[in-house]
Amino acid sequence: MNRLIARPDVRGFCGTIYLACILLLSILSMTANAQVELRADKQILFEATHGTQTIKKGPGNKLYTLTRSVKPPSSIWISDYSGSSMHMIFSGGSAPTDLRFPKDLAVDRDGNAIVVDADGLIKTFSLDGKLLNSFPSDRPESVGVLSDGRILVSGLPKDGLISVFDHQGTLLGHIGEPAKVDDVPGLNAVLNAGSIVVDDDDNIYYVFRFLLTPTVRKYTRKGKLAAEWHPESASLDQTTAQAKKTYEANKEKGVLGGSQVLTAGTFDAETKTLWVASGSQVLQLDSSGKTIRSFELVGPEGGPVQASGLLVDRDFIRAAGPLHGTFEFLKPH
Repeated sequence: MNRLIARPDVRGFCGTIYLACILLLSILSMTANAQVELRADKQILFEATHGTQTIKKGPGNKLYTLTRSVKPPSSIWISDYSGSSMHMIFSGGSAPTDLRFPKDLAVDRDGNAIVVDADGLIKTFSLDGKLLNSFPSDRPESVGVLSDGRILVSGLPKDGLISVFDHQGTLLGHIGEPAKVDDVPGLNAVLNAGSIVVDDDDNIYYVFRFLLTPTVRKYTRKGKLAAEWHPESASLDQTTAQAKKTYEANKEKGVLGGSQVLTAGTFDAETKTLWVASGSQVLQLDSSGKTIRSFELVGPEGGPVQASGLLVDRDFIRAAGPLHGTFEFLKPH
């Protein structure tokens, strides 16, 4: 007598497994594209919260902070690495030698603070607040400094993206050709405005602030173009789309202005990577300019932290802005 052995119908089971795999892949894809939120551990540098422009690191791991305001007046502060012990080295005034309405700050290897002031002057202050030097530049906006003391200044460029001066203020030349993106000279100059970042090997990074395609250029210390990068992320795409609308509206009205796309940049010496900020979003770029990871910065209470100044090192991401001061984030590893 032949016995009939029932075979299980696996078609339905396989179909279920297939659908589950598709669902899992979809979830993983959504997770990969999602913006990772990074919450601040604490606020630091409480004495310099009003009108904070940027934060930089100087010799001995000192933190330098620049503020821009009328009351209290603009000022330069120095603190220890923890940000808990602060002292002001200079406070603003009305004289040409004073700090009036500063825009950016760099720190040289001797700990001197080099400031772009709103009167078109580049001013260097010592650790004890003494004005060491002052020289004019054409519509300056951002400043950097090389290890040999040469000062890099950018503004609304015409002849070059970056003007190079010796420490006494003598013009030595220019670095970088402005991008040709608009036929109106004034608008083209605004779109080429950018921030200067210098790494430990004196490579120079020019972070275009208003260019409608997010762009970073890397130059050698001799001014040779080494690379051009275009950071990418979903959040950055949204920022760029809004900036394009603002640009078109301003152009129609004849207004020379725009909306910033990349708001800050800094070099992380530990990982040898460049970090750029776009408002409350920060992106880490590898040596080829590809986005390794990105974070959305939020304060301890959950609100966005807009970064006009950015500092990243072994332990922390520190973001500074005029509305909230400076927040410290534990750097994910």
